[in-house]
Amino acid sequence: MENGQLRISLLGTCTASSGDVPLDLGGPRQRAVLVVLVLARGEVVPVERITEAVWGDHAPADPAGALQAYVSHLRRRLQPGSAARTRSAVIVSEGRGYAVRLPPDAVDVWRFERLLDRSGTTDAATTAQILGEALALWRGPPLAEWADEPWAEAEIARLGELRAVARERLLEARLELGEAALLVPDLETMVAEEPLREERWRLLVLALYRAHRQADALTALRRARTTLADELGVDPGPALRELEERVLAQSPDLVVPTQRTRAPVAPPPAEPVLAPDDLLDRNREMRAVRAALDGLAAGEPGLLLIEGPAGIGKTRLLTEARRIAGERSVRVLTARGSQLEKAFGFGAVRQLFEPELAVPERREALLAGAAVSARTVFDLAPGESPDGSFAVLHGLYWLAVNLTADGPLVLAVDDLQWCDSASLRWLAYLVRRLDAVPVLVVATVRTGEQHVDEELLTELSMEPVAAVVRPAALSLEATADLVARRLGGPVSPLFALACHRTTSGNPLLLRQLLRGLEADAVRPDAAHADMVVAVGSRAVSSMVLMRLRRLPAPAPVVARAAAVLGDGASLPAVAALAGLSEAETAAGLAA
Repeated sequence: MENGQLRISLLGTCTASSGDVPLDLGGPRQRAVLVVLVLARGEVVPVERITEAVWGDHAPADPAGALQAYVSHLRRRLQPGSAARTRSAVIVSEGRGYAVRLPPDAVDVWRFERLLDRSGTTDAATTAQILGEALALWRGPPLAEWADEPWAEAEIARLGELRAVARERLLEARLELGEAALLVPDLETMVAEEPLREERWRLLVLALYRAHRQADALTALRRARTTLADELGVDPGPALRELEERVLAQSPDLVVPTQRTRAPVAPPPAEPVLAPDDLLDRNREMRAVRAALDGLAAGEPGLLLIEGPAGIGKTRLLTEARRIAGERSVRVLTARGSQLEKAFGFGAVRQLFEPELAVPERREALLAGAAVSARTVFDLAPGESPDGSFAVLHGLYWLAVNLTADGPLVLAVDDLQWCDSASLRWLAYLVRRLDAVPVLVVATVRTGEQHVDEELLTELSMEPVAAVVRPAALSLEATADLVARRLGGPVSPLFALACHRTTSGNPLLLRQLLRGLEADAVRPDAAHADMVVAVGSRAVSSMVLMRLRRLPAPAPVVARAAAVLGDGASLPAVAALAGLSEAETAAGLAA
């Protein structure tokens, strides 16, 4: 571990340290702001959601100001050695929200989950070692301070379930290593803690049998059957029933652990081999991102557009592009388009550059010479509108050029389709003049919806320097992989197919579905495939309805009618149910 590396702990009392030095995180609300951001795992959390979590129904008169103060205090405390003028690399502001940017090992929750993932792909000895390290990270109940807060309930339940799985998997590995007699007391305790977890009964019976206590093993099976019948009114599941048959038959393979038939496992690499959950099936797209950044390093500026429908993973790829650029010490300026701010001229441009102009001396240097005409964009009095003249566009161009004096520059813009027209015009102006300027523009564009500045967006995508990446829906194999990571394996092909069909392979919808399945403790076997549709409709409905509301007026009505009639319904039938003409219905279906 590097000396002075920042560490944040949530598995117990919320603490932070830099090296071995504890950091003061402030009061409960200030700590809650940090926890909400950390739990988002690098994604931007809107100000409104943070405010709701921290204050609930008792928000202050100026919640945005209070939140900004908390963030400012946290930035200083999490980077105590940083200079006052250095921008925070831990808590960054993007658009109307904040995000935490930390290495994978910096947060104990993230490290625990990575170790648990790795434990499912190794031999028994390595599994025991990995899980011992993972469970050692726990110092008490997770997020204990916020156990009664609605925003923390789901995460506390999820982490508790993952810890239970880790404990069970550790004892199973130790059973395979021949420690049966030593494990019986621990397993009796674990069964008493949660007597309805059949896996614990199975491990207890197996340990008793391998410890040459056959009678006690049969007694444990009877206790399990009685407990499940009394509490749930059900018989033991297939795994316990099969084990009972093998115990009664004194099956030889119960005595000696069955060796796993795996290929030899290489020593774990310094960095995890597995792609993060939200980058599965994205090798092609990541090659394009790295190629664009490699080109920038080689003196080849450009434009990388990441296009696709909502939830397909555009923002995640943009985040990864920013992360890789940061690793290469490339300065990254960020902005995010917003429907609410589209009417404000140069709003996205101001997001990009204002953090660089915060220090007066630096501001004077950057807005000097040919860039002086850009001052009108940043020196507006209240109520004034910025000038969108050619001179201003030219001045902003030279501002970007001045910023590259310290090295290459990445301009990362999320939701380009919602940026104001003036900012889009400037980006088009800049992109046409990138020949000798070390700037890479990386932007996401949502497709499948009508946009006010469609022509400008099309113009950008047609530029010679533009590379367009269109992330595809996740494959069935990637869906099964993600299900296994989130719900545990093995995954029934029927269950994976139900998840894939319910979400059409949309990564965001799939993650929402899996959160719902996790919350309901649904196991990924064939018997629970029908639960996918029931939970899925609940999990993805809010996003689908939000997207429908953005479409032209007939579309939501037509969508409801089509959903009732199902696939293959004829246009006249949909029109009749929607109460619209066939022409209006066709237009709604097209949207």
